[in-house]
Amino acid sequence: MLEGLRETYPGTINAVRFGRGGKGPELGGHNSLPFHDFEATRPGRPWLALEVVDGEPEDWTAPVLKPYGDAVASPARWAARSAREYGPDMIFLTLNSIEQGSAFAEIAARVAATVQAVDIPLAVYGSGDRDRDVPALTAVAEACRGTPLLLGPVTRDAHKELAEVARDLGHAVIAQSPMDVNLAKDLNIRLTKILPADRIVIDPLTSSLGYGLEYSYSTMERIRLAAIVHDDRMLQMPIIGRVGKEVWKTKEAAQDTTRGVWWEAFTAATLLLAGADLVTLRHPDSIALVKTMMR
Repeated sequence: MLEGLRETYPGTINAVRFGRGGKGPELGGHNSLPFHDFEATRPGRPWLALEVVDGEPEDWTAPVLKPYGDAVASPARWAARSAREYGPDMIFLTLNSIEQGSAFAEIAARVAATVQAVDIPLAVYGSGDRDRDVPALTAVAEACRGTPLLLGPVTRDAHKELAEVARDLGHAVIAQSPMDVNLAKDLNIRLTKILPADRIVIDPLTSSLGYGLEYSYSTMERIRLAAIVHDDRMLQMPIIGRVGKEVWKTKEAAQDTTRGVWWEAFTAATLLLAGADLVTLRHPDSIALVKTMMR
């Protein structure tokens, strides 16, 4: 019965590889629409990442921090505990210490220690301030030479410097643009003049359930349709959705932990249906829920 409904598509999402020695798992690499496994074999399911911060977790509520205990005092210990106990596919390390005044060398040393503490891929995300992110992420890239990281955010204003660093030191980048398909494509065109396309992940920005999620969904869906159905090579990069940060700053999530977990899980599941290949989460119960949804 499904034979008559099965379609094939011309486009394939690039496979981006992470891990020590460049021999880790691949993100992406599929040529079908989200969860259309009856049409094509997907190399692996979408990735779920748990977020860690390298400084004082000032914008994290106490209930979200509670499962990690005293490990939150060290990003390496926090990442190791997350990887060991909750089974994420990646650790997403946010460098909030940039805004708290840490020296770039200290930041790089903490990231290098975190890399050594886990055996799963690592993303490293800066503050979004070009003047601080470029030197901080450059120091991180040099300290972790030999272990491909996913570095971001790379915006149009700072794309050249960070793309060159990633190219020379073997890392991949998160290309961030503000919820617009054309702006995402334009940034990728600029980046691919410096960096191979299979070392780019698209971040079209993310909204939480009840706070503009429909717009996020529409943008991701259009990017994925252009890449898969219309074979647009400048959009054939995996997509990341930064869910945890957006969800846990809403008043609904902050007021009740159980509701917050479901809020986070449903936001993540919605973006995965839109075409996200990687979503970042904060609460370990959320990752368990999303795994159940994907079975």
